[in-house]
Amino acid sequence: MHAAGMVPYLLLLPAAVLVLGITAYPIADLFRVAFHATRYFRVGEWNGGANFLPLATASGMRSVLSSAVFVAASDALTLAVALGLALVLEGPLRGRGLLRTLVMAPWLVSQVVTALMWQGLFDPNFGPVTAVLHTVVGHPVSPLSDGYGAMSVMVVANVWRSYPFATILMLAALQSIPDELYEAARVDGATRWQELRHIAVPMVGRTAAVVAALLTFDYFTLVTLPFIMTGGGPNEATYVLSLRTWREAFTNYHFGASAATGVVILVLNLLLAVTYIRKQGQQRTSRVPR
Repeated sequence: MHAAGMVPYLLLLPAAVLVLGITAYPIADLFRVAFHATRYFRVGEWNGGANFLPLATASGMRSVLSSAVFVAASDALTLAVALGLALVLEGPLRGRGLLRTLVMAPWLVSQVVTALMWQGLFDPNFGPVTAVLHTVVGHPVSPLSDGYGAMSVMVVANVWRSYPFATILMLAALQSIPDELYEAARVDGATRWQELRHIAVPMVGRTAAVVAALLTFDYFTLVTLPFIMTGGGPNEATYVLSLRTWREAFTNYHFGASAATGVVILVLNLLLAVTYIRKQGQQRTSRVPR
């Protein structure tokens, strides 16, 4: 390669070194700490997989299960809400600009405020939602004091804060569908439901998969919401892996166990990413004319 051809790569070199420094090094150090004994901030000798043993206990299994339930339920509800809102916002509505602004409002609220707001809504003493539930069922209700209730409230709060991002991407995907497809379907006598089922939903499938992957990465590493809303309780029902990682490091000072949990989260996200990439590659291959 001529010297002139090397110039673009040399110009990119500082940025590449910076990116590797802030990504590759922390990941490498994470694995180093995960497989070594730690005492507070000091990393000691190699201990194999001893730091992963807490995840094999009953408490560790509850964290894995809680994370799986939290991520799966949040993904499903967020995608459903986002697709429904995107279909509504794409239509010819009066005041559509104002409606789009209102729909996107939760995206502007920080996770701390979101957690405190939803915690207040379901407070057993003065929460308006619990007051309504008390009136309906005839006895005091405290969802945050129950394992299933706390997880449900946390999922709803998470969906509320994250659906605007998914809605924007789904709306963009819907608006990219050529009008000719809808016109051809109407000529063939297709109803609005058939247009949605056979054109809109399949055409946004790839975007929905990307959104689901991005949301999953976010949900697996979410700490603020469970930390403020439930603190991992009651009885570790909402003690998700991300919260476990934070607490092992900054409450118990077990940095080895914290790093091991972080490795598990990283591996889960990598497996998801690889699965998504392979699936998309298979879909592209299947579309290639033979």
